[in-house]
Formats: sequence, C-alpha cells, structure tokens
Amino acid sequence: MRKMDADTKIMGDDPRFKTTRWNLVQASRDMKALESLVAIYWKPLYFFIRQHGYDNETAKDIVQEFFSMMIERSVLAKADPARGRFRTFLLTALSNFMKDWSKAASRQKRGGGQPIVSLDFARGDREFGIEVARGDSPQTVLNRTWARSLWEQSMSELKGDAAHLEAFKLHLENVDYATISTKTGLSESAAKSAVHRLKGQLRDIIVGHIRETVSNEAELTAEVAEFMALLP
Repeated sequence: MRKMDADTKIMGDDPRFKTTRWNLVQASRDMKALESLVAIYWKPLYFFIRQHGYDNETAKDIVQEFFSMMIERSVLAKADPARGRFRTFLLTALSNFMKDWSKAASRQKRGGGQPIVSLDFARGDREFGIEVARGDSPQTVLNRTWARSLWEQSMSELKGDAAHLEAFKLHLENVDYATISTKTGLSESAAKSAVHRLKGQLRDIIVGHIRETVSNEAELTAEVAEFMALLP
C-alpha cells in the first residue's frame, strides 16, 4: 500500500457527507453490515491488544469475545455518534472489556492475580502483513492498522475485469503504463481508462465505509484526512 500523489489521490477534493447517521453501527444486527464492520476493525483491535502484551491466540480470543459481547448486549446499536468518532467508541469499550477480561482470567489461574505476559512479543508481530513495532503506542498501532484494514477491505470490494484490476494494482505500485500494457494485454489508453475508473470506485468505497461511522461532514473530512495521513 502506498500514499497516492496529488495526481492520483483517491479521496478527490470533495468527499461530501450524505447522511447524518452511523449507518453501519445502527444496523449492527444486520449480518452483512456486521461482517463489514468486523472485517475492517478486528485487526486494529487485535493489534491494540497485542501492544498490551497479550500473545497471538489470547489476543484473538479477546477480540472474538469482545465482538460477541457487543452483539449479545446490542452495544453497537446503542452507540451515540454525538459522543465522538467510532474508533474512539470502540477503543473505550474494548479497554473496559479488557479490564474485566483480565480480572476474570486472573481469577481462573491457579494462585490468581498473576499478570498475563506474552513470551514472543519482543520479536514483533508480522501477522497479516502488518508489523507492530515494540515502541509504538497501542493507540498508534490501532490507528495505523485501521487505515491498512480499511484499504485492504476496500481494495477487495473493487469490481471490474481481471485485466483492469491488475492494471490498477500495478499502477498503485508505480509501474509505468507501457509496462502495464505489456503485463495485462491492454492498450495504454485502455489501461489509463481502467485506472481512472477504478480510482473513482476505490475512492467511493473508502469514503462510504468512513461515512458510515461518523455523524457529520466535519468528522467525515477529518477521518478521511487522517486515513490519508496514515497510509505508508
């Protein structure tokens, strides 16, 4: 993943806000909406937990139990967008859940009260192709992984001919159009047209996902700007 230059930026100049509801949050009982939510946010939450010293399997268990709790108690549907952005809401809820989870886990351990310490955390974590640096704060890791997850999810939702999709991916890797044409069998003009169309499609997908977790245009603009700043 790379940050696009001025000529190829995915957000455009006017990502307008078209609704005033946290659509995805309020529709959290809808399984399709919930799957989209989990696809984007579970890895950021997972890495946030890893930065607190939990090992791989424990972190996955905590994330799974956290989302299960949120669903069972309809916490997402009750979320108030007026109280801040969605990532902040999730982070607060997860932090509280982790405190309760840790206490419960400690009670279950013989001797109780023993801290849960990761044995492999010092080596870093490259799962899912995302490195977690030991010196990064959990908040930094969550935000960076959110941007990566949102990008990957949005890329997976692109629709188009296989050659066009390949041309777009090569373009994102800074491959020139002559080479793209050779690799995909498209003419240079067809490749440029495909890139232009998919660029707009990707922009709409990303802005759409972000729009569903903010409550007004100012928040949308801020989230889009932060997303772009977090791209490597």
